Amino acid sequence: MPSFAIIPAAPILLAGVNLAETANIARLRAAIESCLLSKAAWALPVRELPPLAGLGGLGIDRGIDTRDGELLEDEDWVQAVSELAPAHRAACESAHPAIAVAALHAHAAGVRIGPLGSSADLLIPIDLSVAASENAPLAPVPDAVEANDRVVNSLTGDDARTISAASTAAADVHADLDLLAAALDTLNQEPSDYSFRTVFDESVHEVRSLCGAGTY
Repeated sequence: MPSFAIIPAAPILLAGVNLAETANIARLRAAIESCLLSKAAWALPVRELPPLAGLGGLGIDRGIDTRDGELLEDEDWVQAVSELAPAHRAACESAHPAIAVAALHAHAAGVRIGPLGSSADLLIPIDLSVAASENAPLAPVPDAVEANDRVVNSLTGDDARTISAASTAAADVHADLDLLAAALDTLNQEPSDYSFRTVFDESVHEVRSLCGAGTY
């Protein structure tokens, strides 16, 4: 039966992003990579990958050349970006930022990623609300905590059909569940053998972060 994995889309959990990271962040990153090691290849719920997927938007010259899976850093990354054709550059600029996070985690784990259809096993990066506490990155908004609970409860339940309804408030509470929404048609396929095992469900810099894997 096909599998899926939910990982946090937050770049802060990648190696080298926060040079003052705590041992707890390193532990969570190791848990993500261990989760990914359960399969040799994963498909992201997107129709195609951008040629380059990286952290340039954060001012970090690091990313993955998705055409060959090579990690590019520093001047190699800058050069690869500069050599992009206009159409490829546009594809990179319009790509969901979580693709880069997923690609870098996958590279660190030594597994492959591709677009939808490249593997039956789905990798789904999500951001729960970044406005669910007083010290969160954004000012708290009403119902953010409850919205997070609904999403997590639907994912950790036994019926994938509940996920769509639980995710409807994502934009209102500053959550990013776009790739989860894109995966729902696949997760809801019949017959379904939906299950989910939580790897961690913890706060990272005042943002609830979920990682786990299951079947569908």
